[in-house]
Amino acid sequence: MQEESSPSWGMRGLRKWLKTEPETRDELLKLVQDSRRFLEPDTVAMLEGVLDLPATKIREVMTPRTAMVSLQEDDKLLDILDVLIESAHSRFPVFSADQPDNVVGMLLAKDLLPFLKDRNQQLDIHSLMRQPLYVPESARSDQVMRMLKNTQTHIAVVIDEYGTTSGLVTLEDILEEIVGEIEDEHDKIDVEAQFIVPDHSATHANSWIVQALTPIEHFNSILDANFSDDEVETVGGLLLQEIELVSDLQGQVIELENWSFTIIEADSRSIHLIRAVRQ
Repeated sequence: MQEESSPSWGMRGLRKWLKTEPETRDELLKLVQDSRRFLEPDTVAMLEGVLDLPATKIREVMTPRTAMVSLQEDDKLLDILDVLIESAHSRFPVFSADQPDNVVGMLLAKDLLPFLKDRNQQLDIHSLMRQPLYVPESARSDQVMRMLKNTQTHIAVVIDEYGTTSGLVTLEDILEEIVGEIEDEHDKIDVEAQFIVPDHSATHANSWIVQALTPIEHFNSILDANFSDDEVETVGGLLLQEIELVSDLQGQVIELENWSFTIIEADSRSIHLIRAVRQ
């Protein structure tokens, strides 16, 4: 038994496996999976992630538009600084004022540091914006990772077949497909547990407070609902799709199937918090 687990035996066994040259991706993937006895589980998982990248479309790993933290090209400096500080993000897509579906630039937080000393300065956001990298939803994750590396860019704007913005993808998003979730100091622990909580202020048990970023699949699973996530991925996106408005959101009530949704927290661009009542 000790001999079987020794490094030298493992290398001999691995070389023996590799004598059979795989001819297809599936054969190579099977070879990796069959090598679990020689390799650490994390190593196998990472190799599987690398091999899966060509089969993973960028729309599967992107942050959908409804979850993006963004700016408008006509935003005032104070509003921009508030978004920067509150979100703790380092890069922000800037949407066109005339064509609200289109991202016209990327703004880096570090470029705004000189304005923190004097918030009364005049800001020309166009002079600070960087040229965005655009990628189609249908692009392969490995192709986009190569593009990000070659252009020394960390983020790309994902566009649909009509040229409108459907989301954002970062280098971290793609790397997580290989190495698993990468948590930093801004990530929340056990986020899913915070997505849906009982509404203790309600007079009956069929009422919940729901984060707008709650994945529809998670909502369906927890509350035994049956909403489609074919076109949008989050509950907030589902409601925005239904009302087709991006202003005066707070307080609106949307009736869907046997559910009543009340928007209890929102800004001019997005929904944050929802009360969901099963009728």
